[in-house]
Formats: sequence, structure tokens, C-alpha cells
Amino acid sequence: MAINYKDLANNTNPSWRHDPGMRRGMLHIVLLYFTVYSLGYDGSLLNGLQALPAWQRDLEYPTGTKLGLIAASYYLPKIPLAPVFSILTDKYGRRFTIAIGVFFMLAGAIVAGFSYSVAQFIGARVLLGVGTVAAQIGTVTLIPELAHPRMRHFAGSFLLTTFYIGSILSAWITFAMVYFPGESAWAWRIPALFQGVGPVVLGFGLWFVPESPRWLITKGRDAEAHQILATYHANGKMDDELVVFEMSEIKAQIEVSKVSKETSWMTFVNVASNRRRIGVIILIGLCTQLSGNGVVQYYLVPILKTVGITAPPQTAGINGGLAIMNWFVAMGGASLVERYGRRPLFLISLAGQLFCFVMLTGLAGGYDTTKIPAMGVSIVPFIFIQQAFYSAALTPLPLLYVPEILPTALRAKGVGLYGMSQNVAQTFNQFANPVALAAIGWRYYAVYVGVLIAFLVGFYFTIRETRGLTVEEAAVIFEDDDKKLEMMEAERRINEAAALRLASEQNELKKTNSKSESMEHDEYKNDV
Repeated sequence: MAINYKDLANNTNPSWRHDPGMRRGMLHIVLLYFTVYSLGYDGSLLNGLQALPAWQRDLEYPTGTKLGLIAASYYLPKIPLAPVFSILTDKYGRRFTIAIGVFFMLAGAIVAGFSYSVAQFIGARVLLGVGTVAAQIGTVTLIPELAHPRMRHFAGSFLLTTFYIGSILSAWITFAMVYFPGESAWAWRIPALFQGVGPVVLGFGLWFVPESPRWLITKGRDAEAHQILATYHANGKMDDELVVFEMSEIKAQIEVSKVSKETSWMTFVNVASNRRRIGVIILIGLCTQLSGNGVVQYYLVPILKTVGITAPPQTAGINGGLAIMNWFVAMGGASLVERYGRRPLFLISLAGQLFCFVMLTGLAGGYDTTKIPAMGVSIVPFIFIQQAFYSAALTPLPLLYVPEILPTALRAKGVGLYGMSQNVAQTFNQFANPVALAAIGWRYYAVYVGVLIAFLVGFYFTIRETRGLTVEEAAVIFEDDDKKLEMMEAERRINEAAALRLASEQNELKKTNSKSESMEHDEYKNDV
């Protein structure tokens, strides 16, 4: 766009920490992060539970297909329900689907904690899957639409880092339960029940989080949207230059979408720019789960067994250490997205993971042939390095990049498609990984070498940079030049209308003030 939001006057403190409106806005965003906390908690929970003898005993020592079904049951409901919750998000608002997610996540945690059979435990994970997909679609759509332009990249990139806070808590609670006395069932029930902490905090915080201004404008509730933007982006100043600019950008994008009828699911197929978008979104969704992290995050115990590491304290400790390292690396990656850009971080991450999987394959194969303990143990550092490369980009970037390249009218639908592609890949992982590891062992790592090469090539040719742009500006980087000009013209018309309306309001205010001053003057003369 011709105007850079950084050049506009804005009634905020240069430091968001010292600005009351921006502080409140960031607090709301942090509360929404508890959606991802719940995802992260589950990410380490199954690994941790596999290290607990009581869980193995009560769930009849699941391996292979049974273990795959337990893991996949969390993702199976997400595939058909992602489009459904996307529609509900657009129809009833972002907060509505988050509230649905809170209910199902809390119900799933309670049922899991009091399960007495494999079937009940699988049912609990189905409930958790329904809840997390609903909450994730609402949250990922809402955060970039609420965040101040100066904070948008931080708000989006730090979102998924919260995954590791849940992961750390889950990993170390299950580690502590290794030493729970008497192999009691509470050794695994307590970690399962703690999965309800995230939904409780999220549900409480949701009462205070405002609705998306962009969604409100699509429903004709412009005054409410204007008030929210003014409150959190300009400390209540309704005629703030940045707020007026944001209102005009949002209206322009929505107007162009309505005129071109780009609001239906078929738009992703019929419009060339949206085909480019959806290709990138599906590529990112698949990459987040098929780049090898699914093997490490959910099947660390079987991996370590292939190189002779089997003691429960060792496997639980490595799981907990990975969670802590991943969190720190993800936080570092999130802080770099605006300095170095999205594209370089994506490419470095994939290249680093490719190198690590080459080394993992070689070391695991060498141990299988020689049975030298040192060679088996040496695989552990490369697991950590591979996870570090993954966390540096594929943790902070997807939930920032995916919503920002989508226009308002298609944002919830695009996020739903991202989630659906991700969950298809996750479901495949949960079924295929334990079976493949049991059948061919370390040779399975070589598959990911080929997959990572394919992803690296795909990202190189499709990812476009969005650094330094507002959410509306980032949404048009995949558009053709004609469409960009159309949006600029719509924005110009809306800006002119807004300027005329503002001038009229100011004239009315001057007349009112002048009349008031005249009346005060007459009263003064009469008193004299």
C-alpha cells in the first residue's frame, strides 16, 4: 500500500509496556495463548505416559496399531470438523468457537483422568481433539485481528511457543510420576487431569477478550469495531490517524471481497491468487507434521529403544529436556521473525533438519551394525539439534504466516484448511510411525531425508516475504497487480468518505463549542 502505518500519528507510547491500551491488548492475547498450551501439553503427555509402568499396565501395554490408534484418536475428529468450526467462526464470531473448544477440552481432560479402559481413554482424546481444533481456529484467527500493527508479528510468532510451556509441564509432571509409590494408577491420572488447566484459564480469560474488529465490520457493526481499535490501539482516541487508517484498510478489503464474491469455499479453487495461497497453506500444514518431528515428539521412547536407551528415568528425562530446549529456541526464533523475515527462517530450519536426519540415519544404522554403545548414545544430541532447527521456525512461523496471508473474508476458512492438512498429516503420523518403527527400525529415518528435500524445494519456490507489513498489506502479497490496484482504489474511496465524515463531525463540534461559548458570554454579561 502507498501509506506505511509507521508514518501515521498514533496516540500510544513508543514502548508498549508503558502504554495502558497496548498492555491490556497484549494481556488478552496472552490469555488466548492457553489454547496452544493445551496442544503442547498433549504433545509431551503421550511420550511421558509411555514411560510410566502404571499406564502401560492399565492400558494393556499398547504397541504398534493400538498405540497408533490411541495417538491418532486425538487428531481424527479434527479432519472433518476443521471446516465446520471455520464456518461457525465466520458466522458467530471468533470468541464463540473458542468457548466451544474450552468446553470440550475440559470434558476430555476429566474423562481421560478417570478412564478405566483403552476405549474410555481413546474417547477422552477424541473430546480433546474436538476442543483443541475449535479453540485453535478461533484463536489463530482472532489474534492477528486484535493485535496492534506494531505488535502483530510478536503476537503471532510467540503464539505457538506456548506449546512448549504445556509440553514442559507435561513432561516433568510425568517424569515426577516415575517415582510415584506403589505403581498406583494416579501416577498417570494426575498428569491426564492437569491437561484441564489450560481450558480453565482460557475460559476465564475469554470473558475479558474483545471480539475481532474485522469480524464486527463484516457484520455491519462498525461503531463497535472502531471503539475496540481506538481503545487498544490509541487509548480511546477515535480520530487517531492509525485507527482511521486501519478502519479504511479493513473496509476496503471487505468491500473488494464482497464485490468480487470472494467469500465462499470455492474461491480457493476459482481464484488464481487463492490457489497460490492454499498451496502454500497446505504445504506449511503438512511440513509442520511430516518433517520428522512427529516421530520424535510422539515416539521418542521407541526411537531411544532402537539405540539401547530403555530406562524410564532416562527416557522421561530426555523428553523433559527436549521440551525445555524447544521452548527457549522457539522464543528465540519468534523474536527474530521481524528482523530477518519469514522466508530465511523457514529455509534455514528445513536445511538444518535435513542435515540432522542424515546424521540420525547414519548413526542409528551404525549402532545397529556394531552395537557400540557410544554410537547409540551419540544419536541423542542430534535429536536435540533436529528439534532446535524445527522449533526455531516451524513453531513460531506457521500461526503467524498462515492468517496474515489471508484476507479477512477467507481467514477463518484458510486457518481451518491449514488445520485440516496438519491433522491429516498428524493422523498419518500416529498410524504409520509406530508400525514403521516396529517393522524397519532406524531405516525409517531415511524416509524423512527424502521428505525434507521435497519440502525445502517447495518452500524455496512458494514462500513470499511479509516482514514489516500490516495484516491487510500482508494479505495481498499473493494477489495479481490488478487486484492490488482495485484494493487501493477501494481504500481511497473509503478514506475520502471517512475524511468527509470526520470533517463534518469536527464542524458540528466547533459549532457546538462556539454556541456554548456564546451562551457563557451572554450569561457573564447578564451577571455583570
